Amino acid sequence: MSFQTMLADIFNVLLGGLVLGAGLPALFALGIRFASGTGVINEDGSVTHTKDATPVQRALSVVIFGIIIAAVIVGIFWIAKAVVFHHFGVDLFGTEMK
Repeated sequence: MSFQTMLADIFNVLLGGLVLGAGLPALFALGIRFASGTGVINEDGSVTHTKDATPVQRALSVVIFGIIIAAVIVGIFWIAKAVVFHHFGVDLFGTEMK
């Protein structure tokens, strides 16, 4: 394995970790923000709800939460891919056939 190949592999792992490790929680926070509407922060630090989210904001939050749910489902199937292949003969990601 060359040094260049090793650096490329390390970069791929780093990029995947950033996307899945920090990206999904950031998307979740964005989805919560879109779904919550607007509010006013009081002097004591509490928040008073002033206006509901618009239909566009709610639609965006549904899309964002759908992406998160899809990523979680794909992750579960990735972890269980060998079991699925063993019991059902379905190679979900093309990694079990040799």
